[in-house]
Amino acid sequence: MIDLLQISMAEVFEQHLGMKLAPCRSRPRQSGYTAHIPFSTEEGGDSVATVWVQKPTLKKVSRILLFENDPDEETLEDLAAELANFIVGHAKMLASDRNLPCRIETPEFAGIMPLQKGGSTLLYKAENRCIALQIKGEHA
Repeated sequence: MIDLLQISMAEVFEQHLGMKLAPCRSRPRQSGYTAHIPFSTEEGGDSVATVWVQKPTLKKVSRILLFENDPDEETLEDLAAELANFIVGHAKMLASDRNLPCRIETPEFAGIMPLQKGGSTLLYKAENRCIALQIKGEHA
């Protein structure tokens, strides 16, 4: 499933948001908006995907999706959760295309915090800001 999440991350940012992704070479130290979304597959068991994104990137996503230039905190928090839903939901669709049953749950905003350690961490850069996708559990 991690390979489908990688594909999904690229397709969501590049095709749907028009933001080119590149590898992020160093782990970010600043805080970012964090959202969790549990998912499971029959073969892989239960896992949690966490999307970590910095405020300037979320503001750009707000401009693209909501036509909102100056979103309030509640909107940014909702966008972080929706971004997690978009990425994992797209991976679920990719899994379905490959006859791999997958179930996702409701995303939840987890707070503004530094990127946590543990699990598998995929680091990308968009517009000179790091974005992380972490997977903890059976799929890590």
